[in-house]
Amino acid sequence: MTQSIHRPGFGDPTKRAPMIWAVLLLIWFLVLCFVPDPRPLGAPKWAVHGMMSLVGLSEAGARAIATIGLRGTGIGLIGILLSLTLLRVRIPVAAPSVLVGSALLAIISMWINYGYFPIAMQVELALICAIIGSLIGLVLRRSAISLAILILFSAGVFLWGTSTGISDDLFEAARATGLHLLDNAEDIPDGDEGFAQLLKMAFAFAEDNSHGTECIDPNKAAILALGVILGEERVANVAGRGINIDHRPAIKKLYQRVSIRKRNDLARHFWVSAALTILAGESRSMDVGITKELMDATAGGSGFSFVDLMADRAGTLFATVATRNNRSALNLQIRIRQGVETGEYFPEVEGLPEGISRDDFQNQYGGLGGTETNRIVDEIRSRLDSCSLLKSVN
Repeated sequence: MTQSIHRPGFGDPTKRAPMIWAVLLLIWFLVLCFVPDPRPLGAPKWAVHGMMSLVGLSEAGARAIATIGLRGTGIGLIGILLSLTLLRVRIPVAAPSVLVGSALLAIISMWINYGYFPIAMQVELALICAIIGSLIGLVLRRSAISLAILILFSAGVFLWGTSTGISDDLFEAARATGLHLLDNAEDIPDGDEGFAQLLKMAFAFAEDNSHGTECIDPNKAAILALGVILGEERVANVAGRGINIDHRPAIKKLYQRVSIRKRNDLARHFWVSAALTILAGESRSMDVGITKELMDATAGGSGFSFVDLMADRAGTLFATVATRNNRSALNLQIRIRQGVETGEYFPEVEGLPEGISRDDFQNQYGGLGGTETNRIVDEIRSRLDSCSLLKSVN
């Protein structure tokens, strides 16, 4: 009788496999929780251009689909890995467990990543992609080679699509600018005056570091620092290089005290959009702003706001002027040093609709591209054209 030989230190591979998949599932879950997904910046150029060539959509439509596709790929991988974790469980039990479990993990990962419970549209995306991934995993879980290729491909595409970063020099310059501003935080007045004072301090620091020659990178550093302090701390994480400014109480106070047109939410919109313009470009920054407003228009959101949209556009234009070329960057530094009024970088907000539900946005304004929407967008452009600081000098 032939007896099997058991070597010390080697267990049954079929028993080890579920544990290995469980570890990989945990790792991937943590990736989805803490790695900035394509949502903040939109999909990268390679994905957008590929979608445009494949489907023939406009750039905005291709970016939206590519962004959803990248995020969906990451979520779907949860279902595949969970189905492999339950490899030794019989299908009648494994199938419902994988479907429910992957959906819950997807929603929880979004909740942690975004910092708020996902809205209905995001929950729907999580459920659909998790179910698709689960079904693929359940169908292919006996084909090790097919699954390995699929997992590597999915993870690679997702991580490639989310990669965004800033250089070491820009990272250090932004951090130094932020620390300089926060060291003087107690002297910053409240309201619109505080916004102007921080703007002046940041660009005075940028001017000192320009040495009369290279002005673009110091301006980028100033905008990224203000994007973290007055906009959203996670802007630094989106860049793939957390600035790690250890002055969180001071940041929180400034975040609450400083405003544009007596509204601190507009200051946040302005600087987040400005920072995203530095990280991702003008068109992608605006797409993010529009997407955010559309999400706000869904149930549970604050409603579509043309005022917020104007703040997004103002921040984008400001960052573009600050970094378009060296002459424009230098001119902006000089203008800010001489002192600027609110109206030079942000127009009046009276008369622009806010708090619009999704149904009202479609029915009364015609949605994106609707006649009434276009009329208001033209009004926003006209108001922004009156802001002298948002016009570059070439």
